[in-house]
Amino acid sequence: MSGQIFISYSRKDQEFVFKLANDLEARGGRVWLDQADIRGGAQWRQSIANGIEQAKAFILLISPDSMASEYVNIELDIAEDQGKAIFPLIYRRTEIPENLSRFQFIDFTQGGYQKNLTDLLAGLSTQGIEFHGAPELSTQEQASRRRELMGAPVKVRWGTVFSKIPGWAFAWGLGWGIFWIVIAILLTFSNGAEGVIFLLPVGGFVGGLIGGFLAGFITMIALRHNATNIAWKHMKSSIRIWGLVGPIGSVIAFGLVILLIDFVAVETPESSNIVEAIAGVFVGAFMGAIATLLVMAIALIFYSLIAFSIIGAIAGWLAVRHIRRLEPGILGRQAIWVVIGWGLSAPLAAIASLLVLSPFME
Repeated sequence: MSGQIFISYSRKDQEFVFKLANDLEARGGRVWLDQADIRGGAQWRQSIANGIEQAKAFILLISPDSMASEYVNIELDIAEDQGKAIFPLIYRRTEIPENLSRFQFIDFTQGGYQKNLTDLLAGLSTQGIEFHGAPELSTQEQASRRRELMGAPVKVRWGTVFSKIPGWAFAWGLGWGIFWIVIAILLTFSNGAEGVIFLLPVGGFVGGLIGGFLAGFITMIALRHNATNIAWKHMKSSIRIWGLVGPIGSVIAFGLVILLIDFVAVETPESSNIVEAIAGVFVGAFMGAIATLLVMAIALIFYSLIAFSIIGAIAGWLAVRHIRRLEPGILGRQAIWVVIGWGLSAPLAAIASLLVLSPFME
């Protein structure tokens, strides 16, 4: 199959390449990819040379892996020898070879994917490649993009931003449901948990929904300029993150909680332990035992919330890593807000889960 657009890339970046190729073809372009267009038994080098020769434009996806790839460099040499129009796209930052410095780059690590796609489509159209029904090439969109490149503020489509929040909440709910299934399995070995054990996934799902709404709200506010391309494929990573990372993180975190409680309970000269000393100050020695239990309960809740905050922050960081695979322009400060949002939302989800379950607990 011949193509108007040849894409040279490293296989390690193929998820992003497949998205880009599908977007270009959805707008009427014909893309040549080695994985799709070299048939069994064909000679690789000759097939590559033919693909480049028949193309009107050569897209070079730049990343540390592609710049180190022998095959990518061979393809680039062929494209230069044939005098093809070369469009370098920065996907992941790396050192740029001097022979590429004369080309105008499109930096997908800056700004949203959709804006950079608009720039790419405009450039490809100058090479005689026709795109049918591409809204990015309308006169209005091109004029708007030109104003943005000249420093005009980017208009946020708040309807799109807020429409994505329920998807995050639902993904969180599913992930927390799985999370609490694991906890339920662990509690099967505990006495007295039989009455509530089968309701744990329900409580987890409801708690996850509630926490997920807050996490989704903060995430979409932080990623508002990328909202157009945030989709279910990004949100569903929450299910895996909470279903797998959640239980592991909880075991580690609550192990630290136990260690902290043991540390608080060390003996001191003034009283048998620090907790009793604190209790004695506030309620007197005759209430020390009750106060000790109260302070211990407060400490347990406090440390548990901290543990869930840490787990949530780690989950948020993993979610950002996943989103960046298809939306590489997410900035560090945006990622920090997502991490903070998830760190705040996880304790809320835990509290909501327990409140749902509390009427059924003995």
